[in-house]
Amino acid sequence: MPSQFVPVSQSRHGGRYWRRFTSYDFARGLRQVPIVSGEHEQIAANFPILFRPSGPKGAQWCAPMALLRSAPVGNSAFVAANGSWRAHYVPSILRVHPFGARPGRQPEGGPGEEIQMALLVDEASGLISDNPDDEPFFEADGEMGKGLAEVVEFFRQRTIAARKTQLASVALARAGVMKQVDPDQPGMADLAEFQVIDRARFQALSDTVISQLFRSGALALAFAHFVSLSHVAFLHNVEKHVENLPPEGTSAGVFKDERSERLSDFLDALAEAQDFDQSEH
Repeated sequence: MPSQFVPVSQSRHGGRYWRRFTSYDFARGLRQVPIVSGEHEQIAANFPILFRPSGPKGAQWCAPMALLRSAPVGNSAFVAANGSWRAHYVPSILRVHPFGARPGRQPEGGPGEEIQMALLVDEASGLISDNPDDEPFFEADGEMGKGLAEVVEFFRQRTIAARKTQLASVALARAGVMKQVDPDQPGMADLAEFQVIDRARFQALSDTVISQLFRSGALALAFAHFVSLSHVAFLHNVEKHVENLPPEGTSAGVFKDERSERLSDFLDALAEAQDFDQSEH
């Protein structure tokens, strides 16, 4: 079912409740999600980071995205059949389903005015209810429920990080290092609408420009991007592997399950290895 995001308000959601999600099935069909400053390194260790043009013509910049699927259509290999997440890291924007945010005014009862945003909720998510056992949108006195206040604070912090990310991305665009994806590179054939950083141009930048990129946070983003590109061909090959599995219900069903299990085990083992490596430091 398509998403149906609406602003959270006392008038619309007073007396209503919401549940925390228990499955990442909502992310199964996503191709990419926006990322923000502070999570670039974790993203780079798990997903390709590519860029997509953003903003009005004449003032465009390239927003960094975590690629969850290389094919134009289909499902992400990072969401298992049972709805569990297969990668070690979950992009921050996926952790607050069914909520979203957009620039604008605070929701009714929201704290402060320093960050202007409107809190949204996906009413088609199946997580909105009239059950008092769930989380209240608003308390009887009209104040936001504790859980909703935590969501607002998350988006407040993420909005700050998103502004830093935009500054870094604008700095990269001004440095003239962005270029369209080369479809002849391994795994890049279906990614023509994305952009990458041109290594040759980047390496030819002057010390002055490099210093400017460092101060804006763009240098860290660029390095994370370069590291992440090793995942592109891997993700493409994983999707081809899944695509070539026999369909459900055929005589080759047992073979299909065995190969799917091997793929799942590999992704899970990769996540566990990354988890162990981080615990050692």
